[in-house]
Formats: sequence, C-alpha cells, structure tokens
Amino acid sequence: MKTTGRDSETVIGAATAKLSFLFHEGKYEVPWHQRYYDWGNEDVSDLLDDLQEAVLEERECYFLGAIMLVEKDDDLWEINDGQQRMVTFSLICARLVRIFYEIGDALREQDALRILFDIGEYDRVSLTESDILFPRLTPPENDKTNYNTLIRGKDVSPNGKLTKAWRVIDEYFESFSVDDATSFFDFLIRKLEVACIHVPRQLNPNAVFETLNARGKPLSEVDLIRNHIYSFFGKAEGPRRDTIHDHLEGMRVGLREERSKTRVEEYIRCYLQCRFGYLRKDRLYREMKSQIRVNANGPSDADLANFVYGLVEDMAKGERIVIFHSISSPRETDPLISRFIGDAPGKPGRNLFIFLSELKYYTVCRPIVFALLDRYLQEEDRAKKRKIAKFVHTRLKLLTSFVIRTALAIRQFQPSHLDRQFATLAQQVMSASSLDDVDFYGCLREVDDLGILDDSNFIALMERATIRSSYRGKAKRFLLGIAYKEQSGLTINETAYTVEHILPISQGHLGYWPNFDEQSHQANIHRIGNLTLLSNSDNKPGAATNRSFTRKQEIFGRSTINLTSSIAEVHEWSPDAIEKRQKDMAKLAAQVWDIPHGFHTR
Repeated sequence: MKTTGRDSETVIGAATAKLSFLFHEGKYEVPWHQRYYDWGNEDVSDLLDDLQEAVLEERECYFLGAIMLVEKDDDLWEINDGQQRMVTFSLICARLVRIFYEIGDALREQDALRILFDIGEYDRVSLTESDILFPRLTPPENDKTNYNTLIRGKDVSPNGKLTKAWRVIDEYFESFSVDDATSFFDFLIRKLEVACIHVPRQLNPNAVFETLNARGKPLSEVDLIRNHIYSFFGKAEGPRRDTIHDHLEGMRVGLREERSKTRVEEYIRCYLQCRFGYLRKDRLYREMKSQIRVNANGPSDADLANFVYGLVEDMAKGERIVIFHSISSPRETDPLISRFIGDAPGKPGRNLFIFLSELKYYTVCRPIVFALLDRYLQEEDRAKKRKIAKFVHTRLKLLTSFVIRTALAIRQFQPSHLDRQFATLAQQVMSASSLDDVDFYGCLREVDDLGILDDSNFIALMERATIRSSYRGKAKRFLLGIAYKEQSGLTINETAYTVEHILPISQGHLGYWPNFDEQSHQANIHRIGNLTLLSNSDNKPGAATNRSFTRKQEIFGRSTINLTSSIAEVHEWSPDAIEKRQKDMAKLAAQVWDIPHGFHTR
C-alpha cells in the first residue's frame, strides 16, 4: 500500500479504518515471534464495558488504537502490533454469531461470519457450515486449536488465557436481549475504528516496529529487546527461532508478568549487567545491541545469531528465574533460601533471608546478589558448594551492612552513585575464575564518601540521624534490627508491628508534653531515639493515647519487645531522654550492621 500526498509518495501506508473492513478484506496471522494471547479477564471486561458504554451513548465511533500490519503475501498480513485487540474482537464476533444463528438473523450471522472466515460478500453460508471455512485470523500456535474450535460454534475447557477470555465474553452476553446484541454488533461493524499502519514486504518490519508508538506511549525496552533478538533468526532458522521464542515466553511467564513489562525488564537488566557490566536503564536496548556486537565471536550474521542464541538460552534458565524471585520477593520458606541457610547459617537473625529482606528495596544491589547466588547454584560439588555459600554469606553481609548503614545515615539513598560500580562488581563475580580474586571491600571503599565502613564515623552519623517517614520500610527495618540484636532468639511477626513515634507527630498534643515546645518538637520528632515498634493491636492513634507520656508508658510496658518495654522505665520523656536513647541505638546499629571480621584492617 502506498499513500500519495501533494508532493510525495510514501512507502508505508497509514490510515484509519473500520476494524470490520480490515477483516472483511484481508487475512491475518500472528508472526512466530509474537507473544501468546495474554489479555487477562480485566482487560477483556474493560473493553466490553467501554464498547457497551459507547453503544448506549450513541457515539460516532470508538477508537481502538493503532495496529501494525506487515505484508506477507497478497491479502495476507502479519500482525506485528495489535494481536490482543484483533483476537479479542474476533472472539466477540464469534460469540455474537451464535446469537444470530439461534434467533435466525441470517444477515447479521453472515456479516459476523465474514469477519471470522474467508468468504465473499455475496456468499451465503451458515454457522453450521463453518467446519469447511478458512479462518481469516491465525493466532499463535498454542492458541490455534482452541481458537478455531470456538469460532466454529463449539466450546472448549478454559485451559489458557484465550479460553478464559472466551468465558468472560460468553458470560457477558448471557444477559443481553436480542435488541442489545444487535445494537452492540451494529456498532462494532460500523463504528469501531483503528489507526492502521501497513508495512510493505520489502521493508524490514523490525526497524519500523522499533520506532512505533503504541497508543501514544513509547515502546518498552522489553519490546525492543525481544524484537532485536528475533531479528537474528529468519525463516531458515525455524527450529532455533522457535526455541528462542519459547525461552522468551517461558521467561516472561516465569517472572509472572501481568499488566506491565517492568519485572521482565528488571530481570533482563540485572542479568545483562552481570554479563556485560553497567548498562544505563534508559538506554538498555541500545547498549545491549552494542554489547552483542562487541562480545560475539565474529561480525558475521551467523556469529551474531550463535551468540544471541547462547545468551538467551543462558538468561532463560529456570534456576536464574528462581534466583531473581528470591531476591525481589524473599520468603523465609523459599527453597533456595532454606537450602543456602543450611550451607551457611550465619548468626541468629542475620542470615540470607534477613539480608534479602533488607536489600529488596535497593534494586541497585540486585546484580551483585544475583551473581553471588548464581555462583552458589551453579556449583555441583557439595564440598565446594558449602565453601562458596560461606563466601557468599560473608560478602552479602558486608554488602548489606554498607547499604543499610548508608541508607540510615543519610536522608535519601542515591542509587545512581553506586549503579556503575555495583554492576562492574557483579560482572567480576559472574566471570571470575576464583571468587577470592574479587575485591568486594575495595569496591565499597571507592564509593564510601561518608566513611560509613568505619564504625566510629557511622556511630557519629547515627547519633544525628532522623528518619522522616517509614518510606520503603526503612524505619521499621532499622527498629527490627535493633530489637533482634537486643534479644537473641526473639521471634517477631513483622507484619503485626508498626513504627510508633513516642513524642506524637502532631503539635496539637504539645500541651500534654511539658518538656517540648514547637521548636524542640520539630527538632526531635523524627530522630531515631523517638521511634519504637508497637503492635497493631496496641497502636490506636487518638487524643486519649497521646495526652501524656504516662499513658503511653502503660502501653509500652506490655510489649514483649525490650526495645519498646524499656521505655516504660524512663522517668520522663524529654530532649535529653531522646538524645540518650539515640546514642544507645547508634552503638547497637553498628553491631547489627557490622563489618565482617577480616575486612576492618583492609
């Protein structure tokens, strides 16, 4: 298709069109490299509700966004962008055609069948003859059988996202009257529009896809990366390209990607930084392309394809997906975490689960943690595995102490200051022949602008520290660390506790706190000496609770956590009391997040 303007003729055609017209005039298939049908129930329900609202409001049109079609043969197009919408549209028509067949509306039955099957405008067929008809749309391979069964008026069990989408559509129209169904279908046929980009077969669709905006939003880095990977495997590479597709789909499903690609993008960047070193987040796709060229064994297409194949195969390994899950969402019952603790138990309260829980919000650390745990998992010899586990435990303790000390001592953690150095360290861990060759402490010293690794400097900073909110759980994580340190063997249901300000946050209660005026209240309210842990059942905000320190002491005294119950023994709450408690907590913090033995003297 060519579009002619006043002064020029374009190769790529772009125009709005009724979606029904596209189906009536052409045939479509989802290319091998596209993801499977992936709309969830909410996506389908939202579209149906939006369409029905447009019908009831008698709108002039409903715009369904942009789709990109690549010419493959005469009247045959590949859907490079828009699969989810086109498949869902055809399923809606498949449900409506059953209604028109049942009520004997032959005209609408015919129009709906023309959307689903390759029949002409004047051909007269019925749903009962659909077994001999050729579908206009060919979905991904794993959805093909169920799709073809559904559009022919037969039901299937809901064993995938496509069939679950069908169930949503089926149930949606159960309550429709005949008039409702006909009005809905007429709107679909006449007023459902898309912006259609037609790419002729002589152009490289990947290059067009890279610059395409979907619904006004730039394509994600994940889309661009997947697209680039697929570009190395042409039709002649059938078996390998199918394997690549399965790897990428398996990785996406394994990471439980739902409405966004953020989680997959985080994993890809984490893994690639372990392989190649620092890659900018906002230029991940372009920098990955560059690294492929640099690291492949040669410049030929075959060399590049072989390198990419190995890269994706390695990145999609199930055990690596497991590692990323453990890092980003640590659970004490996680098999990987339990196995590791068995090999390197650590001190009470300072094991792998605690390290991952404290680091999970600091994503800049993920490449290092990923590389260390990967080295542990890849080792098969049991004796060597236990040795690596102890090495990894010590380095993770050092990393955790450095990161948490830094986060506690300053008002706002700055990951950009550490990003490049940490990615380089992760690459060294992943590639080093011996982990003893990796200088962890030296790396941290290079970025330790505050002297945080020195106990005396850290304690001095903590004596002045404030935490203005429980942002990302920083205040709670700090208090839990102190509580566990004070009481060896203490077990806390962490979800049952919240951060409590001993001196209330609101200045409206100052009349009941004689040792504070507005100025001293402002100076002390967010100091760590004024914070403690309180169970949800005891933490009942309100004027009655905050009217005096004595009333709060009664509540604090009932706590099983020494950090809190010891406040009941304080004679009065004042700036001096907060100062004393803060100094005690600062010293404890240096013990909780201590520097492992052997690193102090380096």
